[in-house]
Amino acid sequence: MVSVLTTANLIAALFIIIIIIGLYQVPKEASASTRKFRYCMWICFAGLIVEILAYVLDGHAELSALLTVLNFLGYALIDVLVIIYGFYLHSLVTEGGKKLTRNFPYLIMTLCLIGIVFLVAGTVTGTVFTIENGRFVAGNLNGYAGLMSSVSFFIMLLLYVVRFRDFRIQSRLFVVLIVVFPVVANIVLLFDPQVRFNFTGTAVSMNVVYVIIQSRIVVEVLAKAHLNKELSEKDILTGLLNRRGYQELLDGIGADEKVGIVFADVNSLKAVNDNEGHEAGDRLINRVALLLTDSVPDGSACRISGDEFVCIVKEPDEASFEKQMDHLRDTLMKNDRIASFGYGTGKGERILEVIKTAENMMYDDKERYYKETGKERRR
Repeated sequence: MVSVLTTANLIAALFIIIIIIGLYQVPKEASASTRKFRYCMWICFAGLIVEILAYVLDGHAELSALLTVLNFLGYALIDVLVIIYGFYLHSLVTEGGKKLTRNFPYLIMTLCLIGIVFLVAGTVTGTVFTIENGRFVAGNLNGYAGLMSSVSFFIMLLLYVVRFRDFRIQSRLFVVLIVVFPVVANIVLLFDPQVRFNFTGTAVSMNVVYVIIQSRIVVEVLAKAHLNKELSEKDILTGLLNRRGYQELLDGIGADEKVGIVFADVNSLKAVNDNEGHEAGDRLINRVALLLTDSVPDGSACRISGDEFVCIVKEPDEASFEKQMDHLRDTLMKNDRIASFGYGTGKGERILEVIKTAENMMYDDKERYYKETGKERRR
């Protein structure tokens, strides 16, 4: 029986450590949402190791002191795990926007601390367990060693059942999956004296919690972070990258990477705003954005200010890029020259110079526009 329990604990410990490693690999946006759960998993892993050592070393009389410590830790870690799990459940509810009294985790903690005090007294007096000739012997009060943690577990079970949706659980069936293994483990404890702590059942339950609850939370946090990042980098009016997105795009260009730059500026925007209203001005801006993205489909277009656009093409083919510029020029001419533009190519290490070249070319084009159309340039 001991060999079976030891093997089960080793397998459970392997799965737990794999999940722990995975939790440390999540992006920083999701790190905070996994912190309390990681603590629970570490305590569970420690309990499995302690339980393995207690079983393997049982019978070694020369290690009686160590066996006393290991068996005490086996019982105590259950209470510690329940305490941390109580705070974890509280954070799941409150971080999800629901309300749960702050006293809940402290009630769990108080009950488990009472259990730990009882365990200390029972270990000292031998009423919980003793080590005789290197072997574990249950005391008269051994059956009460896990009473407080069991009561706490029952309270948390009620919370799961009553407010399961607050934990992002879609069905009470999943609540059964979460709690069935610890319940079975406690039943085994009652009927088999060789089984002392049974962290295996706890480990399986924690794995189920990870699959049903924690992994979904990580996905939700990452999705929300991705959405927030997109919103922070997108121009609301045009849907193009904004100034922040433009800067991040520039920062990601390698020194040896070839780039093509298109710099465009809306013509007569102020006149349109003054004479036709800002809605007409917004339509003009959107029109320029559409023409730019259609003419340079392989580029990343950015609106860097009210009437200025920059489009960045990575590793452009020279001939293809020139054709795109010719097409853009023809397109703007056919659309009443609603924008002036310039362009240039070069290496990433000279990106600012290339942008300046394209910008100067755009200003020359704009001067021609006002001279040839006779329109007044408003500032």
